Amino acid sequence: MSPRRRGKDPLLVICANPGDLLCLARSEILAGRYGTIHGWVIDSFWDQLLPRFARQGHILDHLWITDGELIDDYQARVNVPVSWAPWGTDALRWAKITPKDRDIDVLRLGRQPEAWQDDDISRKALKAAGLSFQGKFPGQPDSASNQAIVTSYLLRSKIVLASGNKASPTYYTHPDREYISARFTDAAACGTQIAGVPPNCQAAKLLPEEGFIRMPVSSQEEGIPILTDAVKSWTPELAPRLQAHALTHLDWRHRIADISKSMRISTSTLDREIAELNERIASIRPGE
Repeated sequence: MSPRRRGKDPLLVICANPGDLLCLARSEILAGRYGTIHGWVIDSFWDQLLPRFARQGHILDHLWITDGELIDDYQARVNVPVSWAPWGTDALRWAKITPKDRDIDVLRLGRQPEAWQDDDISRKALKAAGLSFQGKFPGQPDSASNQAIVTSYLLRSKIVLASGNKASPTYYTHPDREYISARFTDAAACGTQIAGVPPNCQAAKLLPEEGFIRMPVSSQEEGIPILTDAVKSWTPELAPRLQAHALTHLDWRHRIADISKSMRISTSTLDREIAELNERIASIRPGE
């Protein structure tokens, strides 16, 4: 196959799943409008959706995926360099918000294992143990508003209930591959501990260890004593440590900076926000 025509402008295509790489077949791309072309697949665990077009190694110059375990698999299939840019969070944004008192001991966020599905049962059981509980809250009409309300509850909570897709499956999760999602990274960015069964994946190793409360989720009788102990041992100093970890390891800007470096491009906005990120980390961890 002959080399594709190349223009001057670089292009980064961010895809919700591998199937979205089919957008590379658009006429302006095929006609050679762009120079270096990188793809970034967020839900890369759905690798069976990778289109045949993307496997030809003719359009893409570099592919980035969020699942580190699948690097070799993708590398063999797309015939271009494949790198890891794992799931992140807007840690810098949330670190700028001064939280009010952590008046919620335990927050329910998103899907839950069967034992924790009924909020009324959970609230009654946790109240008996002396813990406050926030169950489901109304969803918002757009993603920005929804993210804002999720963040507001996380900033008020000491602990959030969240488990990986193997321990807490549903119809839209992958049946086999484990992965982290926004619940885990956003919790760290808001200084909130996570109680449940964490996913067994490479990206989970980027999360703060002290942010995890490993808890059996098959019954509330097993979990509530662990939650009670965790709330009793919680201190206000924990939240900024979790936030500092998120700023250092989980902020999306780190991922974008890695991709930008590979593409040999820079922007004043990214440079400014990376500098601000580093300043914020230094202010939380003085002397380190």
